[in-house]
Amino acid sequence: MRAQVTVEYLLLSVIALSLISFSVLALAHIRDSSARAYAALLFKSSAIDLGNAMDEVCALGAGNSRMVYVKQAVDVSGGQSGAMHYAEFQDSQYGLSLSRKTFCPVNSADSLHGKVEVKNEDGRVSVAAFP
Repeated sequence: MRAQVTVEYLLLSVIALSLISFSVLALAHIRDSSARAYAALLFKSSAIDLGNAMDEVCALGAGNSRMVYVKQAVDVSGGQSGAMHYAEFQDSQYGLSLSRKTFCPVNSADSLHGKVEVKNEDGRVSVAAFP
């Protein structure tokens, strides 16, 4: 009788430990997925803020500038397709990208994070980290 009770408790303990290990793995996966989703939201927010500042500075004309705080590192590049200019925003850490039409050509520095200055220099929008 004693041996049977011990085996039953041992079996229940093994089952409980295996269920706990599965739940820990599931929670770790959920945490990684939520961190990735949060990074995507920060990237999109930063790219939209930069794009809005670019459009505003372009519309206001030469000599205007704006300061933008970028929450997550963003690589900005400019290009042209026909008569339309565009800005390409990329996040190298998670492989995210966003493209946006602009009215002015865009010059940019390397990866931008923190305080960023967006300037209109004779019809060209330049984006650079604030010194």
